[in-house]
Amino acid sequence: MRVILVFFDTMRYDHAGFNGYAKPTTPNLDRLASEGVVFAQSYPTDVPTQPCYTATLTGRRGLTTGVVTHGQPEETVGDGVPTFPLVLARQGVLTAAVSSLYRFRRWFARGFSHYLDPNINVWLQHVTADDVNRQALPWLRAHGREEFFLFLHYWDPHTPYSKELGDYVDLFYEGGDPTDPDNDSLADLRRQPLMHFFRRRQYEELCPGLTDLAYVLAHYDAEIRYADDRFGQVLEVLDEVEALEDTLIVFTSDHGEDFGEHGVFCDHMDAYEPTAHVPLMVWCPALVKARRTEALVQHTDLAPTILEAFGAQVPPGFEGRSLWPLLRGETDEHYDAVFTNQGLWSAQRGLRTPEWTLMKTLECGMLEPRPATELFDRRADVFEQRDLAAANPGLVAELELVYYRWLDEALGPGPDPLRVAARENAATRSVQQRHERWVLEQEAEERAFGAGERAQVDHKPGG
Repeated sequence: MRVILVFFDTMRYDHAGFNGYAKPTTPNLDRLASEGVVFAQSYPTDVPTQPCYTATLTGRRGLTTGVVTHGQPEETVGDGVPTFPLVLARQGVLTAAVSSLYRFRRWFARGFSHYLDPNINVWLQHVTADDVNRQALPWLRAHGREEFFLFLHYWDPHTPYSKELGDYVDLFYEGGDPTDPDNDSLADLRRQPLMHFFRRRQYEELCPGLTDLAYVLAHYDAEIRYADDRFGQVLEVLDEVEALEDTLIVFTSDHGEDFGEHGVFCDHMDAYEPTAHVPLMVWCPALVKARRTEALVQHTDLAPTILEAFGAQVPPGFEGRSLWPLLRGETDEHYDAVFTNQGLWSAQRGLRTPEWTLMKTLECGMLEPRPATELFDRRADVFEQRDLAAANPGLVAELELVYYRWLDEALGPGPDPLRVAARENAATRSVQQRHERWVLEQEAEERAFGAGERAQVDHKPGG
């Protein structure tokens, strides 16, 4: 058996061609999706990056591991917590990763016989898909005919969107002047001092004086297409070594990205739909039945699914459910509801059913003020923009009963790690402190400039 788990970091669900996106972002993935299983309702248990990949590899959500935000101590996921690659390695499967995640925490390397850092010379999110392939393609040529599990982590399309993309941006930008002063699509960003401070350097790197949000989106789409093209090279090598048809490929993302929804621009600071809804597709014509399913699934389901593919036992404590009944077309039932935590830039928890989203905000953090409880109609309000909680108190009460029963069962007698993260809120506090220092520096510069101007006037001849 051969399995490749592929992540395009920070890829929105609705920017994949196989999910209906009209622009040509994912031609290689679309080809696989036409022969595979596409999951239309896939949600991480935890966002953003570190919590999601921890949950995926350990098969345990953040409420269990304690990893609901970034910067958790190394001992949070101790050596006694197995990852599913470790289970496979102990069974004799060759396990490999091409990823820089271990630079965050060592547990991301647990269980991999081969761990290849794509480019040690740059910061994690600056690693490119070409960097990944410089490690991945030779590895596949050397080991492609063996039984293996390979984790491929492409940082694209995570910020910065300013990587050199050649003609890719031209495929997606249909505007004229990205600095048109009459374009107000970024006006809401500028209205939020903290958010504008956090992102202003990004926009200046893309285009000084930028006013057009569509230009930013074009760069985001360009990075998806660039990653898809590089993943196409992986498929070519698998074909070259005659391993493609016998390989199970799982494609997904850790979270999406907001582009103005809920006041967040080019980041993933909440648990609303643009951040929490991710693409998921599984391809292996010999084993799966090509179809699209609306079943609610989560990233913790990937561990038991991949273990089952190798005939490995799922260890006690893994919390997901195997996707194989869905992959074989035996059912469209999986979960009645799914839950997603955001613990870095804010503290939110979303409960989603096929019809409704109940959103609980414990701490706004980088978000603008909002109610502690919100209700959204998922079918009529795709991006969760219209809060219906006040008009539907009975429905809110019903969903809260489901929410609190689930939370009590998940936590047991222990504390809620998301509430702990909400109290600390280190990421937001760091941005606020940097913003305050910047404001003071700007004010000092203005005072110094004003004093200089006055001095020049005072010292004019005859003054």
